[in-house]
Amino acid sequence: MNKIIDLGNIPLVNNLCNTKEEALNAKRYPLRVFQDENMIMKLDTEIDSSEMFSQYLYRSSVNTPYIHHCKKMWYEVDRFNPKRIIDIGGNDGALLRAFKSQAKHDLELVNVDASESFREANESSGIKYYNNYWGDVDVGKADVIVSTNVFQHNPNVHKFLDGIRKHLDGIWILEFPYFLTTAKTQQFDQIYHEHVYYWLVTPLMKLFSDYGLGVMSITKQNIHGGSLRMMMTNKHFGTPDVEKRYVEEEKKFDFSSWGNGIKLKIISDQILLNSIRGKIACFGAAAKGCVYLNSLNMNNRFSYVVDDTKEKQGKYVPGTGLKIMDREFLYKDQPENLLILAHNFKDYIIDSLRPNYKGKILVMIPEVEIHD
Repeated sequence: MNKIIDLGNIPLVNNLCNTKEEALNAKRYPLRVFQDENMIMKLDTEIDSSEMFSQYLYRSSVNTPYIHHCKKMWYEVDRFNPKRIIDIGGNDGALLRAFKSQAKHDLELVNVDASESFREANESSGIKYYNNYWGDVDVGKADVIVSTNVFQHNPNVHKFLDGIRKHLDGIWILEFPYFLTTAKTQQFDQIYHEHVYYWLVTPLMKLFSDYGLGVMSITKQNIHGGSLRMMMTNKHFGTPDVEKRYVEEEKKFDFSSWGNGIKLKIISDQILLNSIRGKIACFGAAAKGCVYLNSLNMNNRFSYVVDDTKEKQGKYVPGTGLKIMDREFLYKDQPENLLILAHNFKDYIIDSLRPNYKGKILVMIPEVEIHD
């Protein structure tokens, strides 16, 4: 096993805290990624799923760019004329509601998610909700299965794929943050304990073949800082050989030295942020923001974090002691600087902040940007 990156000891990034003291004393776990001889990359420390997912505060429906992404996806799904769709880890049902709003025929919609928090949001929208882990429950077959930004969360890949084989009768649409893009764009904040795996196309092709899945297409998506959408089927699929250019590109990248470059990136960001005059607030109490702040380890330089998710407001970011506030607080406070932690949605966030926020807006990943 070859160590790719070591970010030290980081708390569970989505387990927001009720007090500053609790946040500063949050339990920390090693956060390291290793690569094996088959180019499978994963953490060497696994946390029990119940610790991370039982009460999950992130809600997909507050993420406007994600809703637009889901609505665009429907045009790919619709051409298969689906009758029954399963969303794996579908959160508060945002994707399935987006599909339902555009469909010209009735759909049977099913969401399998590990958090009890989203039952009401799903069932009130006519979505059948199973509060369980994928692979642990039989929900019947579907002609379309969708899993967006969830495959990398599963420590037992074979159990997940066995669930696909058992329930699929048609098309599986898989989206995940593409680790080659993550590495090339210095997005080390995509690494956290919920993401057990960091997938490339090379190891996935063999895995999918072992479970009777043929890859129909692979396309790049902008969502989550650079994702891949892979469309698979267990029907007749031929041999399209769509993975060739991805596999060749992955072989050329030097993952073994990538982590050293990230260490230099963190140091240069620390120096720059310390040199900026005035108060710095942050925007986006997302997992990646928590990783970034804990990696910098300069909590006294920041004042608070702004987030639009009501369930997060009033809580504290683990490891930092920073309180999460709403936009109105930001607009009244008008700090000189605002650091966007959710940089994967930076354009939408910047547009939504102006003209109410008048200070400088900072973006540190993938490149440093300062918007006056």
